[in-house]
Amino acid sequence: MTRRILSIDGGGIRGIIPLCALIQLEAQTGKPVREHFDFLAGTSTGAIIAGALAQGLSAERCLQLYQEAGPAVFRRDWLLWISSLFSYKYRTAPMRDLLQRYLGDVVLNELPVDVMLTATRVQDGKNWFFVRDCLANAQTTGQLKLNDCITASAAAPTFFEPWDVPGIGPCVDGGVGIAGNPVYQACVEAFYYTTEAYVPAETIVVSLGTGVYPALHHPANLIDWVQFLIGELLDAPSEQQTAVVLRHFTDTHTYRWNPQLPQEIGLDAIERIPDLIKIGQKAAQADLDWAKILAGADTANRVLPKTMAVERNRP
Repeated sequence: MTRRILSIDGGGIRGIIPLCALIQLEAQTGKPVREHFDFLAGTSTGAIIAGALAQGLSAERCLQLYQEAGPAVFRRDWLLWISSLFSYKYRTAPMRDLLQRYLGDVVLNELPVDVMLTATRVQDGKNWFFVRDCLANAQTTGQLKLNDCITASAAAPTFFEPWDVPGIGPCVDGGVGIAGNPVYQACVEAFYYTTEAYVPAETIVVSLGTGVYPALHHPANLIDWVQFLIGELLDAPSEQQTAVVLRHFTDTHTYRWNPQLPQEIGLDAIERIPDLIKIGQKAAQADLDWAKILAGADTANRVLPKTMAVERNRP
């Protein structure tokens, strides 16, 4: 039986890009995303989307969430900015409160599909993969609230304060490390740590990016350099991780979609929401035949050994 894994990168407000791809999926098939995938994984903004989809929200409703919540979540708190010695721009609690209205108090074990949301614990730098409990794993995260897991994953350093996950401690964006694109970690979880293990040869893996802009950066001061380093830390692994999936699990049908942006768009550039919707809609309509992707028959977006170039470094 064919099973499917969906993985969504981090990228702040650019999460609108993969949402446009998933809206196209729902338009082409007439069914919500959750009915097409057995496993939903995400980091940061990808965790917001994956968690909301797992809870049963449509991709269209998720886009509405971004449009409604974006200005409230990315509201500069100058007192926090100064009192934290310029460590964080935004408070994390408003994001969690807004998500609460959409997601409620559901815990991971109550979700009807497999999930994996990534975070990094501040005290020791340990990566945490929030998943449902099962006999094949350590059964340490299934009773956590979905909203806490999403908020921790979305707490990007220098943008948001760490979020204190009960029983685990303060955590930040799972993209701090190698999980900015969590597709490889999702495959490891699915193939080795689920009770009904997924079989690589019978699994379709879809990895959605949040858009890439390959132009070189030109940091001009300390703050620019910090933002540059954080951006590279969160974004650099994005294409490599999809390639690693194919190297380790050669039998999977692996797809990667990460359209090129016409210009650089910041993680918190809420004023660019209309532009992101136009970019995402145009790319999704032009690039994605979801019936073929879901059947493992698409060739346009499939990752093959000879095409595993790092997309962000293309001219």
